[in-house]
Amino acid sequence: MTLAPPAPGTDPAHEGAPVSSAPRTATPTTPRRTRSAARTAPIEPLPIPTPRGPVSAALVAVLTGRVGAPPIVSSFDAQVERAIISSPDILTDDDLQLALLCFGALDAGGLGRVDARWAADPLLLAVCENLETALEEALRQEVPLPTARAARGAIATGEDVADAVATALDVIIDDAESSRPHRYLAGESTAPQLREHLVARSIRSVLVDADQRVVADDATAAAVLLARLGDQRLQTERGRYLDVVDVRVLTAVNTTAMLARHDRLRGLFYGLRTTTGSIETSIESAVIEALGRLGRPLLQSDAARGAGAGRARIAGGLVEAQPELLDDVLLGAAIGVAVERWITEHEVVRWTVGRSALRECDALRNDAVLRADRAAEIPPVDDRPITLPVERTGGIRR
Repeated sequence: MTLAPPAPGTDPAHEGAPVSSAPRTATPTTPRRTRSAARTAPIEPLPIPTPRGPVSAALVAVLTGRVGAPPIVSSFDAQVERAIISSPDILTDDDLQLALLCFGALDAGGLGRVDARWAADPLLLAVCENLETALEEALRQEVPLPTARAARGAIATGEDVADAVATALDVIIDDAESSRPHRYLAGESTAPQLREHLVARSIRSVLVDADQRVVADDATAAAVLLARLGDQRLQTERGRYLDVVDVRVLTAVNTTAMLARHDRLRGLFYGLRTTTGSIETSIESAVIEALGRLGRPLLQSDAARGAGAGRARIAGGLVEAQPELLDDVLLGAAIGVAVERWITEHEVVRWTVGRSALRECDALRNDAVLRADRAAEIPPVDDRPITLPVERTGGIRR
């Protein structure tokens, strides 16, 4: 299908439409709602990342082409659909997750050297929707829905709904904060490992908009902690370390951005932001404890300790007003826990066998600080696969 230039006056921010049960098809007229209109400050364009496979390479080729010119890539929508169907696990598919992140960047500050009109191209909007639908399906299939019997009972009786939902969310958060990765960061991580973790966490701001302040706060905290490690040599511009981070970081970024962008997913978003903010505070506490252990003490601010406070109550109020959103709020909270766990468990497994949690790529080899860390700590490259001892081991079966 030809990539046509957007029609004059086209507005990509459409009202949301009911979810269809029909098979995903790259139709250029699929409506989509975005919240990016609420953005109040300009965002620096994201540098074009290095492709991680054929789909992201084709997308970069399209986006760096001239709007209205003959198509550079033929049948791009069909190529993406085939890639989605053939992917063993979209949640860990570098190529598809990077493509989806590029789509998100078009809607959140743009991509360097890319014509902003591509953000309204009907075919690209439809391809993005296909990728988001596949991501949503995978998350719903992979992450179990919490039971929360008390919250369901409160809805049935109509009594203390907001409190019951907030309590259920607190239980989900408490379970997450006792995890092994947090304990490893606090008690065993080295300075280079902390640096890797914070470099990855700094990427979380690449799709920030007005509805994703929790992600912005996350990235700001990472920058402060990197500075405390004495790493003024590390670069701070937006997206600097995008090429070196593991795919699970991209999945977390894309998940937050997708849920923030669509009104029909607001229940998932309110649940996710509740757990994400609280888990970030817990991880920050672990990193600060590690800094003290390494002789670089830093007090956690009252603002950091209070991050996420009240979000469970806000989500509870949403369910009180719209009880049909209970399942999505609970699942969103569980998804927030899951995406954070996938990142930190990957890091800990890599570190405990003496390997870096960052991707081997030109950007890593060309960064003096990260290259020095690898030379000092990482033994000769061992390409044997690592079996991750985590709850989530299977792919998405299609």
